[in-house]
Amino acid sequence: MTILATSLDTIAMSGTATANVISVTWTNSTGSSGNAAGTTSWTAAGIPLLVGTNTITVNAFDAAGDSAWRAVTVVRQ
Repeated sequence: MTILATSLDTIAMSGTATANVISVTWTNSTGSSGNAAGTTSWTAAGIPLLVGTNTITVNAFDAAGDSAWRAVTVVRQ
């Protein structure tokens, strides 16, 4: 797992997924969640960060209901 440190109150994440992905979502361990823009090339902007540890998990879903995920821990100072 990747760990980042920042003093910012939001973060943006982006990435790529396979061609069969139909949606990409994100959740923060502090309670917020949302949808990323795009599918095979996606961006999630304005993810709110609370002071302390925030674990952001990104999930990609395909039409068959299969999913894959990646997580990053962001420590806001």
